[in-house]
Amino acid sequence: MPQGLIAFERRCGETVWSGWRSAELPDARAILVLLHGTGGARHSWAPVLNRLDPSIGVLVPDLSGHGATRCFGHTRHGLDDIASELLDLLRAEGLARIDLIAGHSAGAAVGLALALREHSGLTIGAVLGITPSLVPPPALYTLMLGPLLAPLVGSELSVNATAALARSTGLIDRLLESTGSQIDPDQREAYRLLFGDPNHVRGAIHFMAATDLPSLLDRLPRLTARPTETSFIVADDDPWIPATSLLPILAQRLPGAAVERMHGGHMLPESAPQRVAAAIESRISRARAKGIGR
Repeated sequence: MPQGLIAFERRCGETVWSGWRSAELPDARAILVLLHGTGGARHSWAPVLNRLDPSIGVLVPDLSGHGATRCFGHTRHGLDDIASELLDLLRAEGLARIDLIAGHSAGAAVGLALALREHSGLTIGAVLGITPSLVPPPALYTLMLGPLLAPLVGSELSVNATAALARSTGLIDRLLESTGSQIDPDQREAYRLLFGDPNHVRGAIHFMAATDLPSLLDRLPRLTARPTETSFIVADDDPWIPATSLLPILAQRLPGAAVERMHGGHMLPESAPQRVAAAIESRISRARAKGIGR
């Protein structure tokens, strides 16, 4: 666990959330929520967290069905479902304002879905999407699900078999290598442990199967009329979410959003954590200077 954070567990309705948080929430000088992507968990942000200004208050949950977060009585893992559950968690944590939501990959889509919610009572200064999964099918499903994961949907036997393979074969190494990112051994081992848990594999599959990107993309232009700022970090060498496909979508749906280009593959929070941490701190400073979220 990164220094200065504590583990938390909190039940909100049918979801028992687990993750890391700053002890001083909700009274920190700035509030940051970090959302991992499909198949990730809180540990995906560890390299960034180790480089952030410690005065920033952070909440880093395992998203629904991922990591140690458990959902009872349902398997609803669509973007709006998770955004609604996340809103319940934020309220339970006493957070009425957030300076920045930073989401990686599908976590960016969840953050945008949360920012789009009407009458939530939550003020969000800015949303930062890092290699955001905003490329609609078939490209997303071809590149992201790929031949390793596509056969799993709907099969409990396949879920358990994949968890066993993750523990005993090079499946996870091959999956991580396909992202185009250099991932250090500790992070790789964390993913092996995650994907060795059938509950995590099942949650990731349900999330991918329930994601309705076209609906989210249709609603994104509404954010241009709201005070919440949107910005993105795009990796020029991302084989999962190619910049050539992503940039036109951002220009069309959110023409006023700032876009920063980096190299480091799809897993930028782990391959370029110093640059990502600096980008996060810059967005927080900008949102606070403009009074958004205060």
